[in-house]
Amino acid sequence: MIRNSMRALPGFMQPFLSWLTAKPLPEDLNQARQLRPVHHILVSVGLIAFGVLFAAIGYLHASLALWLLGFVIATGGIKQMQVMICHNCAHDMVFEQRELNVRVGRLISGVLMLKPFDIYKQEHALHHSSRTLLTDDDDTLSYLRNVVGLTPSDSIATLWTKLVSAALSPQAMLRSAWGRLKATAGAPDRPVARWTLIFWATLSLLAAAVGHFDLFVMTWVVPVFIGYHISTTFRLAAEHTWPSIQVLERRGIDFICESTTGVFIGEELRIPEGAGAVRRFAHIGVWLIKMLGFHLFIRLFVMVGDTPCHDFHHRRPRSKDWPNYVTARERDRLEGARPFPSNYIDHWGYISAVTTNFRKFQQALPYYTNRLATSEGF
Repeated sequence: MIRNSMRALPGFMQPFLSWLTAKPLPEDLNQARQLRPVHHILVSVGLIAFGVLFAAIGYLHASLALWLLGFVIATGGIKQMQVMICHNCAHDMVFEQRELNVRVGRLISGVLMLKPFDIYKQEHALHHSSRTLLTDDDDTLSYLRNVVGLTPSDSIATLWTKLVSAALSPQAMLRSAWGRLKATAGAPDRPVARWTLIFWATLSLLAAAVGHFDLFVMTWVVPVFIGYHISTTFRLAAEHTWPSIQVLERRGIDFICESTTGVFIGEELRIPEGAGAVRRFAHIGVWLIKMLGFHLFIRLFVMVGDTPCHDFHHRRPRSKDWPNYVTARERDRLEGARPFPSNYIDHWGYISAVTTNFRKFQQALPYYTNRLATSEGF
């Protein structure tokens, strides 16, 4: 379907489309260049640097379009640094030495004022446990429930309204920023907390001293806090889905298979049979506008890095092939994903995937009602 659509375009575009969709063509499995963690570190740093640069030029020259472009790119780089590097440092998989993973994870968390790395690493271990995933002990579900306000008794329209409102709410953004500041100040590792606060205070004072505090806010503070909040809120709605109540209650190996899906970015190119050259080019043109407009925005700003293949990470959390997530997941799928009882689930389109997740969340209402009745909480 989508992969066949990709073949309608010139061959030189295929690597870009494989990255955009996160779904490779069969020949990509053997031809794709093998990537290492340093590749994703450099890409993340490059996105942040170019995003800040574009935002600065846009702000100084009163170009809203250029500032927005920089904001999107910088936010995407910041989010990718968190999900690809900081996240895998928490799994001790970016560097060979465990201590180096910890130090880099703390450095990233401090520079971007994320949740303190040691707390994040501890909570993330619960996220990977089949006993706690999609319960109150899961940081993803607790965010969707406590910050976004989602409940399984809501209608689909209400769930979407709450999601968009929470992502774009100024009050939610301020609460998020204040929460990150408080978490940093109260971090259990006092030396890390001190240097983080000193780093941010120094940046702020230097920007004010040279007369560009407003530039500092608009090019760095806004992406780090506001952009990150928006991206994270939309991203978490696509991160996991809800299996049947029986699988939720049993929480066996099938729970791992059915609680995550691939969320691939794109849509099918549909050309009517017998279409002439003009109609064919028109359909390809409209499809390209959607792919290079909306879907590219989603890939850069929301579903960054390996997040479209998050199900591969939950099935293979210790895989050293994580830098090659596009081909690694597809290869595992073609090989049958053994020893798991069922293969990967592919879902196309961010909006469609989130709507499906919301529908399955609704169907899980009896499970959470029962947890409340037995005082296990929700």
